Order: sequence, then structure tokens, then C-alpha cells
Amino acid sequence: MPKKNSLSKPVHSFRLSLESVRQLKDLSGTMGRSRGDVVEVAIDRMYREEIRFGNFMISDGQKPEEMYKVEKKEE
Repeated sequence: MPKKNSLSKPVHSFRLSLESVRQLKDLSGTMGRSRGDVVEVAIDRMYREEIRFGNFMISDGQKPEEMYKVEKKEE
């Protein structure tokens, strides 16, 4: 894997829940990558999924639950 120039990257701080931190540690260990790399991959995947399914709502001002509809199955 090519070495990244991580020393020149800007640094940002975010507050994460304990569960998110635990999941981040697990993914980091499983993937063999740094926690920062895992966060980058996760955000990139979420971004691509939002675009793929046409649910890109960052600028729409909508609630996520309004965008995802599940049809009720008739019995």
C-alpha cells in the first residue's frame, strides 16, 4: 500500500459516541488501516451510496427518514 503524506493533511476534531469509537477501533484492526483512513473510507462509501440511490439530501434540508420508503406487504 502506498504511503500517504499524512503529515500535510489538515486535522479536524469530532465528538463521537463510545459505540462509534468502539466500532472505529474494530474496523481499524480488521482492515489494518489507521482510524483516520477508516473514517475516510466510511464517509466516501456513504457519499457514493447517497448519490447512487438519488437520496443525496445534504442540501435538501430533509429528514433522512422521509427519503427512505418501505412498501407494506399485503397479507
